[in-house]
Amino acid sequence: MWGSKLFEDNALTVVGKLFALLERGERYKLLALGGAMILMGIVEMVGVASVLPFMQLVADPGVLDGDGWQADLYTRFGFESPESALFAAGLVLLGIIAFNNGSNALTIWFMHRFAWGLNHRFSTRLLAGYLNQPYPFFLGRNTADLNRTLLGEVNSVVTGVVLPALQVAARSIAALLIVLLLALVNFRLAVLVALGFAGAYGLVYAFMRRSQYRLGWERFNENGRRFTIAGEALSGIKDVKALGREPEFLRRFSGPSWRFSLASAKNQSVARIPRYALETIGFGGILVIILYVLSTESDIASVLPLLSLYAFAGYRLMPALNELFSSVVTIRFNTAALDALHEDLVGTVGAVSAAGAPSGSEPSGGAAAESAEESGTTAAKSPPGAEPVGSFAGIELRDVDFRYPDARADTLAGLDLRIEANQTVGFVGMTGVGKTTLVDIVLGLLEPSGGSVVVDGEERGPGAMASWRKRCGYVPQDVFLSDDTITANIAFGIPSEEIDRQAVERAARTAQLHEFVAGLEDGYDTVVGERGVRMSGGQRQRIGIARALYHDPDVLVLDEATSALDGATESAVIETINALGHRKTILVIAHRMTTVQACDVIHLMQDGGIVASGTYEELERDEPRFQAMAGQLGERPS
Repeated sequence: MWGSKLFEDNALTVVGKLFALLERGERYKLLALGGAMILMGIVEMVGVASVLPFMQLVADPGVLDGDGWQADLYTRFGFESPESALFAAGLVLLGIIAFNNGSNALTIWFMHRFAWGLNHRFSTRLLAGYLNQPYPFFLGRNTADLNRTLLGEVNSVVTGVVLPALQVAARSIAALLIVLLLALVNFRLAVLVALGFAGAYGLVYAFMRRSQYRLGWERFNENGRRFTIAGEALSGIKDVKALGREPEFLRRFSGPSWRFSLASAKNQSVARIPRYALETIGFGGILVIILYVLSTESDIASVLPLLSLYAFAGYRLMPALNELFSSVVTIRFNTAALDALHEDLVGTVGAVSAAGAPSGSEPSGGAAAESAEESGTTAAKSPPGAEPVGSFAGIELRDVDFRYPDARADTLAGLDLRIEANQTVGFVGMTGVGKTTLVDIVLGLLEPSGGSVVVDGEERGPGAMASWRKRCGYVPQDVFLSDDTITANIAFGIPSEEIDRQAVERAARTAQLHEFVAGLEDGYDTVVGERGVRMSGGQRQRIGIARALYHDPDVLVLDEATSALDGATESAVIETINALGHRKTILVIAHRMTTVQACDVIHLMQDGGIVASGTYEELERDEPRFQAMAGQLGERPS
């Protein structure tokens, strides 16, 4: 979706976008890191400058007998001979160079620690932003795209933009200070060196900058296709293998994978190959400088220190310039990843992320604990659903409309509904009439386009629905299971040390799951596999029912929750759920009429509204549309 920006100049520069991603504490750390870079550059300049007096002493030991500072040090430290003084000067030079390299290594460590700390914090804030988005946000987004940005492009921004940007800053400071040193020694030569290097690198970059931007977008888009295709193939592996579709998914994956790899290879080549030509130019320039100095000075001893200075400066300068050039090219290539992260982290989910994510401090006990500490709450230590609530008095929908984004018509239109406390309420109707949408509004997952939702006599806005959802248990048609134990899946999302195992077993018994679990070798510690692959459909569904019952909710919602169960198991589960009747409010969406037979009231839905209500017997006797549905499903009583 960002491909249309391929050759546009962005409103924000790379630096501006990076700065927008940083929180206040991170910006302070960046300023401190900038100070370390300046110090590293100064040490680098001192290291290069230290070559000059040493080579002066090598070229002309007689300076020790003169009136200069070398002679003063020679006398003050009481050296016995010029050779001993030269040896000591060599040790000092070696120490300066060692200190220079050590400071470089330490600064690089700080740079990498800062950059990879951003990787953690960007990912955490982005995930917090995603998780705190309203449910409709996910209806229009592919989870593969979200995963790609969260796990792939954040890494690309760190390794392809943040670290190279830090390298550019560090190497630019070092190069400028070295050129400044050369200018102090010989201004004309320094200007020629600076213009020569800048011109050579500038021309090469200007020639390839557009191709790098195009390659970056190509890599970004093809990487997204890789994530999508791989996710579909592996998520639907049972269908893929049953239908023998492995070759087709391999074919679909192969094209984007090859184009992604080719774009990456081209980028690496473009970033690295020019260095060999530029090194040739650079060392050729140094050779020209040497020849120029030799042609203007007849005494080799007098020019040897200057030549040594330029040779050592070139030795330190060329790697810095090569790394600087490579970093700039890498940044250009990864601009697409930065644009994507900036759009999601600052734009799409920025406000939510800022409110719900941990700050820039280092994690001390997980993101949840850190967030709780900052907010001054104990939310991370309290199991979800433990919030004290008043007694449930009922829920009412008043003149509710709802339309999905980009839909041409309302899914619900002018719907009025009152659900009394401790009722068991069924919703039936053909596919697409709005049953699940209605329940999603009751749960607060969707916000009505019009009308209002009243809970316990009070109208609830979007901000109040999160606490309401903690009072509800929800069982979808397709239960999601994590690759964890049965216990962890029933007490879903609760830290292991806080799980109430008695509540787990109690919920499992109610869901008719306990006998099955007790027969397993590892019992409740049995791992279900990714998405519950080791469980049958009925077992997965019963784990979902047990999960909904774990917190002993006021309202239990079953959205086609028994559709995967066989007749006998469904009857047992429904019987158990019915036993909760008049102690809990139960909402049942069903295709099978047998599922809703014991409901206190059944609402027949059609065209986004409720067209008939009553008990099963009343609807079967008086409502032709209900009779027709039961007849089509082969469940009409004789």
